[in-house]
This record gives sequence, C-alpha cells and structure tokens, in this order.
Amino acid sequence: MTRLLYETIQFSPFVWDGEPDLAAQFAAAADAGFDGVGIDVWTIDRHLANGGSVRQLTDALDRSGIPCIELQALVVSEDMPPISRPPRFTELVEAFRPEIIMSGFTTIPTDAEVDTFRRAVDEVTHHGAIVAIEFLPMMPVDTIAKTLDIVHRVGGPVGVCVDTWHFFRGPDSWAELEALPAEDLAYIQFNDALPLESDDLMSETLQRRTLPGDGEFELGRFCDIVRAKGYDGPVAIEIMSSSLRAEGPAVFARKAEAAARRYWP
Repeated sequence: MTRLLYETIQFSPFVWDGEPDLAAQFAAAADAGFDGVGIDVWTIDRHLANGGSVRQLTDALDRSGIPCIELQALVVSEDMPPISRPPRFTELVEAFRPEIIMSGFTTIPTDAEVDTFRRAVDEVTHHGAIVAIEFLPMMPVDTIAKTLDIVHRVGGPVGVCVDTWHFFRGPDSWAELEALPAEDLAYIQFNDALPLESDDLMSETLQRRTLPGDGEFELGRFCDIVRAKGYDGPVAIEIMSSSLRAEGPAVFARKAEAAARRYWP
C-alpha cells in the first residue's frame, strides 16, 4: 500500500493569512487515513513566534499516531527565513527525523552555492534522510534536466522531486519524465489543477490546485510512468487551494486522502 502524506503547507502562512493549527492538522490527517505528514517550516516558524515549542509539535505527532515523513524546505539562500537553513533547519531534522527533506533553488546555483548546499546536505542527512530538489515552471530551475544537473553537481543522498503541478505546467514532456533515471527520482508530490485563469503561475500553484481527478492533469498516465520506474516511496498529496482551505483541515484531509487513494492504492 502506498504511503500517502498530508501536507501542512495547505494551511501555511506561506499561502494563507490565517492562523494554522498543526496539532489539529496532524489529528485530521490521521483520522482521514494518511500514513504520515509533510511539515513546512513557515508554519513551524509561526508556531514558535506565537510562543510554542518544537516539543509541543512532536508530542502532537505522537498523539496522532502518524510520523513526520517529509520536512520542507531546505533552502540555503539568504533571502529565505533562517529556519529554512542550518543550523535552525538541522535542529528541526533532529526533532522530527523525516525520511524526505524537500529543497529547491531560486536561481541556477553557482559553484560556491553548490558547495554551501552540499555542506547543508551533509548536516541534515546523517540520520538517513534523502534530499529531494524540486523544479518549478516559474523559476530558473524549471525542468527535470536542470534539476538533475544540480543533483549530480551536489552528489550524495540527493535526487529529484517531481510535483505533478510543476511537471504539467512546465516545459517538460512525457519523454523527459520517462527518461528520468529511477535512481534519481527521490520523491513525488501529487495533485491536480483547475484550468488556468491567469498567467500568474505563482498564484495558480498556491491557490488553485485541486483534488486528484477533479482537474485537467493526465494523472493516470503520470502514475503509470512513475510505477514503471519501480518507485515505491511516499507520495505527498500537496494541494494548495483557497476553496478547499475554506472547508477546514478535517474535511480537506478526508477529501484529499480519498481522491488520492484512487490513484495510489
């Protein structure tokens, strides 16, 4: 049975101006049948700024009965909040012990930036985690090939994350997905999307994703290609949707798990 992950970024300050409740989301994810959670650093940062502690979050996870399988995002750029890079990010890895560490680059990295990133990877993977670098169609690193180049420059326990939204909205074709070596595929983030209403891809990706099967992506073919590679890792159901967000974590979690499970039994 595929392990499906609930992603807290749906209710994160990164995409929403409300107050996220991580404990409630962990409980909702467990009740809906998710096998684990992916936790975002922006929500953790807000929790800490409001006087909370990391220990409160690990205790809430323990009560829910499901683990943190993914932590996002490791970004060493100085224009990102300090919690997204060592030493603070390393402290989160020590507390949550994720299997997958999501990462990305806002530009094509220089050799010096690759060296900095490699040192960060060494810090955050000594418990056995894999770093998954994603590409985004609205960023300079927008294809599988560009991401693979970074993966090979960095070396070590690093691979490519393929998010369905980024794949279908980006310049890659099925041929590029099929050509991605199985050993370089680190992680899958799964979602669907409504037809584009604008050319603002950042707004589209943060507010107008939808449940698998309710949008326009050819998800069945995507799953067939990924399975043919032998991928058997966790699949994150990363849906950022303003309309689904309005229904609250419990309803959203139930709908997301049920929709995704049709593709990933």
